[in-house]
Amino acid sequence: MNVLIGCEFSGIVRDAFTARGHHAVSCDLLPSESEGHHIQGDILDVIKYTKDIIGGTWDMLIAFPPCTDLSVSGAKWFAEKRADGRQQKALEFVRALL
Repeated sequence: MNVLIGCEFSGIVRDAFTARGHHAVSCDLLPSESEGHHIQGDILDVIKYTKDIIGGTWDMLIAFPPCTDLSVSGAKWFAEKRADGRQQKALEFVRALL
């Protein structure tokens, strides 16, 4: 399978899929912490231009979007995050991944 691991720079999940024989690629805004197939860039661009990158389609997407502006543990700051648009932007990112 062609597996895209989004919002991952550690390479741990990517390497686990690779070890099981899959073509796995991680993608994050940060460089990878380990050797392996990694795209440093915007995951939404990678999804949009998939055919140019792998010549086909992804069979699976696993994504770990940042929870900083969505997590209930930060509910104390929800009003501030709504007011300045951080929460809406985070929600739109998660919806785009879906």
